[in-house]
This record gives sequence, C-alpha cells and structure tokens, in this order.
Amino acid sequence: MKHSLSILRRPSEYKKIKKNVLLARLTTFEVGGKARFFTEAHSIEEVKEALAFARAKSLRVFVLGGGSNVVIADNGFDGLVLAVRIRGIMTEKHDDRILVTVGSGVVWDDFVIWSIENKLFGLECMSGVPGTVGGAVVANLGAYGAQCSDTFVSAEIIDTLRPFGRSDAENESWEVQVIKNEECDFSYHDSMFGRESGRYVVVCATFLLSTGSTTALSYKDNRFDMASLTAELGHTPTQTEVRESVLNMREKKSSLIMKGRRSFKSAGSFFHMPFVSQEQYIEIVKRAKELDARKEELLRPWAWEQPDGSYKIAPGFLLEYTKFQKGYVQGAVGISPLHTLSIINVGDARASEIAELARDMKHTVEKIFNIHLEREVEYIGDIH
Repeated sequence: MKHSLSILRRPSEYKKIKKNVLLARLTTFEVGGKARFFTEAHSIEEVKEALAFARAKSLRVFVLGGGSNVVIADNGFDGLVLAVRIRGIMTEKHDDRILVTVGSGVVWDDFVIWSIENKLFGLECMSGVPGTVGGAVVANLGAYGAQCSDTFVSAEIIDTLRPFGRSDAENESWEVQVIKNEECDFSYHDSMFGRESGRYVVVCATFLLSTGSTTALSYKDNRFDMASLTAELGHTPTQTEVRESVLNMREKKSSLIMKGRRSFKSAGSFFHMPFVSQEQYIEIVKRAKELDARKEELLRPWAWEQPDGSYKIAPGFLLEYTKFQKGYVQGAVGISPLHTLSIINVGDARASEIAELARDMKHTVEKIFNIHLEREVEYIGDIH
C-alpha cells in the first residue's frame, strides 16, 4: 500500500485543533487534566497536518489511542494530544492465510470480532482487550498465550523525528515508512515504539491470519486452563467459545471494560511481569514459604520457566504477601476486589493518588522479595 505526500496547509489554518480539552473522559481510568491542544486525525494527511502544527509551535506530541494503558497527569499535557482515528480493514488472500491491513484507530476488540465473523484465526485469545489496533502494536498486546507480534507482519508509521521535505513549518511533511515485524524489536508487552514513546505514529498495521486453527490452546494459570476447554465442552472449542471463555475470565480478573459486564475504572494490569534468574526464583520460593507456605502452594502456578533458564513471575503473587490485597482502598483509589494487580479509580481519583499507591506497592514488594516491579501503564505529563 502506498500513500502520496500531500501539500499541507499553514498550521494556523488547521481548523480541527482544539484548546483545553479534558482528557479524563478519553481514558479507561477516567483520570487526567486538559490537553493544551487536541485533535483527532482520521487520515494520514490529518496526522501530517497535526505534526506540522506541533512543529510550528514547538509542542510536544502525545499520540492517544484508546486511552487504556495510560495515567494522565492532573495538570494535563502541555502540548498536542493527537488522537489517531484512522479506520478501515482491507484483506488480501495469501494461500491458506489472509493478509489483513487495519487502520490504527480501529478498536482492537472490534477487529477481533471481525476476524471471528470472517473465520480467521489468531486473535481470539486476545478478546476483550481495550484500546486500538495502533496501541496493540505499540504495547505488543498479549493475553492467554497469544501476542500481537505472533500474527503482526508490518506497519505503516510516521517517525516524528524525521520530517521529509522543506524545513519551513508550513511546507514540512513526513514520509510514511513501512516497518516489518523483525525490525520492531518486540518483547513481552513492549516494542521499539513503546520504548520511544511519542516518536512514532502507527497509521495502519498488517496481520497474517489463518483460515484454519493451527495453534493449540495451552495457556494455564492458577485460575484458568485453556487446554481444559476441550474436555469441558466435549469438542474442540470454536473461536466464539474461546472468545466467550476469555471474556468470562477477563471479567473474573477485573480486566474487562465492556458494557453489560462487570467493569472498573482502571488500566488493567499495572505492572509488568518481572523476569528473574534461577537463583532469584529459588530465593522467592524460599521467602514466600517462610511467610505463608500454604498460600504459596494454593497460588501455583505463579512462575514460568523460560527457554534461557530464567523465570517469569506473576507480580500479583508477590503482592499477595503485602497489605495490598484485593479490595484494598487508599483514598479515592484502590485494588480491584477481583485482581491484586489492578489499581482502580474508586471515586473521583487524581493521577497523583494512583501514582502514590503504585509507588507504595512497588516499594513494599522490593522490600519483601528484593524484586523491582516496572510499570506497564504509561504516565503522561507531570506525575509525582
């Protein structure tokens, strides 16, 4: 897919820019102040126009997707918030698989539903995850044994640090680049896009989906065993049955934000799963058993050995040995009654309160287990 560069209007003539737009309503946490400038871009040309406006006024740019993995500062964002709303789904047959190119503004779960309706496999285990396709690529969305990077082929992006064309702001433009899977440096719930927040604008993404199921359902934790679905149902589960099971489990874990389902104002899992050495893992087991051996046994599996000999640890397990239990409340924020890893807005919360609770949780885990938790949720603006 190729896109021609367009001649941009003067930024002062760009009428879609709004001032002082409240951002809380655009996030799943429902927290945050105002954007100094705000715009929605429904096309690549509108993205370029917005970037030209920001460059002319020397503004920082924050690219907003579904607002599902961010905490926005109480005093807002002193720059331009660019909400990318590029839509559309196009397909191209490729043997027994289908190349699907999706606008980055398409709601991720709408894309999952579309794939199921069209009997295309590969996304159903990631049902119910909030946010947009662009955000899924940036965060390398993953759930129940599947990751965005498993089916991702390439994306069309704009690198905001590399404008193309004349240097004067009114004629400045940006080149649309194609970047392939192997160039994205994907890792667990991360990518090169996430590690350089604000630099890249994903305008569309291409995925390779199968016309027949080729992946065995193997995810297992202490609440959910995907492999047991076949035995429970008496047949190989359909995509719809897999989706329904995933939605039910996401609801039980407080990570579903969906009308008609039990939901909370949150950003889902607040911390990344830490990876530790074998020696560290042994120390964690020892410490957990010293504190409460029965709890350690009941919460298994809470660690997963990796091919390199390291272990992936469930941060929720570590938090079970702190005061930050399910249902814990601290002012207007708290811990979900359904999942230890989910911080929720229980009232009219402020970003500073969320940050304070997250900091307390992190420091307590470090003190008990000597394990450093890293935020999965991105802080936008000045948050202390």
